[in-house]
Amino acid sequence: QRIAAKSSSPSRYDVESLPAYLASAVDLKKSNDLYKIAHDLTALYPQHAISWYAVGCYYLVAKRFDDARRYFGKSTIADQAFAPAWIAFGHAFAMQDESDQAVAAYRTASRLFPGMHVPVLCAGMEYSRG
Repeated sequence: QRIAAKSSSPSRYDVESLPAYLASAVDLKKSNDLYKIAHDLTALYPQHAISWYAVGCYYLVAKRFDDARRYFGKSTIADQAFAPAWIAFGHAFAMQDESDQAVAAYRTASRLFPGMHVPVLCAGMEYSRG
């Protein structure tokens, strides 16, 4: 909660810190905050990956996984090198028990971001579920 509270300052729209804030808000299930930020970002920056990632985060918390996947996909199209979107894309698939697609998204993240442990960890968790 402290990260979310600290990140709610006016600088929360800083691209560097926003993914951490959004991830915290998803974890804390702060759907109202996610909705407001996603709305603001899509109005201000409709071409940026972070905007569509924020929308996907909102839908993930709302348990509308098909919509979440659509917007995470849109985020990865806007910026193929945006790691949080690839990982969240995998999470959205995993939450619908679509392990093959989840692992594929995690593998893409792992390939694009060598040395990052999160996609490897998530893929391993998916394999262990199967």
